[in-house]
Amino acid sequence: MNDQPSNSMKDYTEIQMIRNWLLWIILFALLLFFTFASVSQLVFGIPMGENPMPSWALIAGTLFIAFITVVMAKTQLILSIDSKSLSIRFGALGQMERNWSEVSKVKIIKMPLAGVGKKNHPQYGELYNAGGKQGLLIEFKDQSKVLVSTRQAEKLKAYLKQIKKLKD
Repeated sequence: MNDQPSNSMKDYTEIQMIRNWLLWIILFALLLFFTFASVSQLVFGIPMGENPMPSWALIAGTLFIAFITVVMAKTQLILSIDSKSLSIRFGALGQMERNWSEVSKVKIIKMPLAGVGKKNHPQYGELYNAGGKQGLLIEFKDQSKVLVSTRQAEKLKAYLKQIKKLKD
C-alpha cells in the first residue's frame, strides 16, 4: 500500500463566516442608533440631546458603522488543506500558507474563549477564530503554533487521517 495520497483525492476546504451574536447585536444597535439620530436631526430637525453631534459627524458615524458591518459580514475564514500544504485566509486580518514538511504535529482541540478574529494566544500561538467550538492546532518544527477554528471537526479529522497527517 502506498503511503502517499492519490492524485484523485479531493482537497479539504472549509469556509466560515463570523458568527458571534453579541458582535452582531452591537453593530446593528450602533447602526440603528446612528441612522435614527441622522434622520431625526437632518430630516426632521430634532437634535439628539442637549449638545447634539454635528450633522457631518452623524453621517460619518452612520457610514463608518455601515462599512464595518458590511466588512464583517463579508469576512470569511478559509481553511484549505491538500496532501502537500495547508493555507489559512481570513480576509484583511491575515493569511498563512505552509507545507506539511514544516509541520511536526496536528490535533483537534476545543477552542479557548478568545473572541473572534486573529490574535496571538500565549498557549496556542497565532489564533484564527471565526467562532467555531473546536480548532485545528498545528505545531511546526520551528516551535511556532497556529490554531484555526473549525465547525466541521469530524470531517476535518477524517480528512487528516486519510492523508495520514493525524494519528489516532
